[in-house]
Amino acid sequence: MGVSASICVRAISGRTSRCNSVQKTKRLLTVDQSYYTLCPGAEVIARVAENVDGARFKRIAFPDAPTTFYLGLFGLIIGNGFFKPNISTMVGDLYPQGDARRDGAFTIFYMGINTGAFLAPLVCSTLGEDPDYGWRVGFLAAGIGMSLSVIIQLAFATRFIGNVGVEPAAKRSLAMAGGTKHPLTAVEKDRLRVIFVIFTFVVIFWATFEQAGGLLNLFADKYTDRSVGSFTVPTGWFQSLNPLFIVLLGIPFSMLWSRLGERDRNPATPVKMYLGLAQVALGFIFLVIAVFEMQRTADMKSGMIWLVLGYLFHTTGELCISPVGLSMVTKLAPLRLGSLMMGVWFMINFVANTLAGYIGAFTETMGEYPWMISLAADVSVRAEHAGLLGIFGGLAVVLISFSLLLWAISGRIVQWMHGAEGNRK
Repeated sequence: MGVSASICVRAISGRTSRCNSVQKTKRLLTVDQSYYTLCPGAEVIARVAENVDGARFKRIAFPDAPTTFYLGLFGLIIGNGFFKPNISTMVGDLYPQGDARRDGAFTIFYMGINTGAFLAPLVCSTLGEDPDYGWRVGFLAAGIGMSLSVIIQLAFATRFIGNVGVEPAAKRSLAMAGGTKHPLTAVEKDRLRVIFVIFTFVVIFWATFEQAGGLLNLFADKYTDRSVGSFTVPTGWFQSLNPLFIVLLGIPFSMLWSRLGERDRNPATPVKMYLGLAQVALGFIFLVIAVFEMQRTADMKSGMIWLVLGYLFHTTGELCISPVGLSMVTKLAPLRLGSLMMGVWFMINFVANTLAGYIGAFTETMGEYPWMISLAADVSVRAEHAGLLGIFGGLAVVLISFSLLLWAISGRIVQWMHGAEGNRK
């Protein structure tokens, strides 16, 4: 892909020198269409953008022995491991068992996460890609932001949430049991069974949803008419649609769950999840429509509206699954296993993203199968677009199938929950 022949640019004492390195330049990471490489001898972080096969590639050059870079990644991994499971269980601890407001609270919590996801790149990426500042300043801005969050927690946590999260859940569980460890009860085992059954459906959700960072990004770049008058909408702007929709819809969804709870009509978690899967399927159906529209346009591109609608329904599906799933774990996991099960919940992303990569890669070859080309021809879709039709349509079918399966077994799942959510419809 032109990586071996790339030119790494490094800044040394204010001057720019070139390092034509075919053997020495090593690929470090691949994220969507961006390639990050190690360029030996680079003293500072630099960025070069060049056109290769019509695509834009970003190259970041790191020092010979990027020890601090790997230490930084290690710190991020460990920090996330401590932070995400525990902050999620703390949100659950704010409400008693059966409180209908818990789902709404997790939706607001999720909205806060995505507010950060929306704003952080605007600050860090803007600084990092500015040649006057560079990625050192971009990473520094991220570090300052995290430091501020620590200060805020230390200064205000006790005032607003009291002792929530201060005492370890395992210690509280032991005290409630009279200081004696007991094996899991039959009810606790059933509730853990629910968590692991739901995991299967959530893996399918994330594996399809995560196509936004790869397949949908490529679709926006190559197959979407992004012209608005004389202005061309940057491809990267579509990546902001999901966090933007979450910020806009988070409060309405939270109010919806709370209002339904007040009327004893709040749907059970499995019901919300199969509705969420159906909504993500609808998002892919809009993309199938976009493929059909491509067959009627002179430039073989579809309108942006289909991609926007796809992101919209993927987001509404996400709001019915992800924050609701976080809430579910805090309701069902035994107190002493709360953070552990939340950590297992986040491991779903590892499995799902691995599967998502295989799905995205399959797009390249699916359009080469004779049966897929024949099927596309039967519905008047060009052979070069057969892969897109197959992937988008196939994902919609898979999601609908799993939605129907979850609907079929939702009654049994609710029974295994043993009233953990109160009286749900």
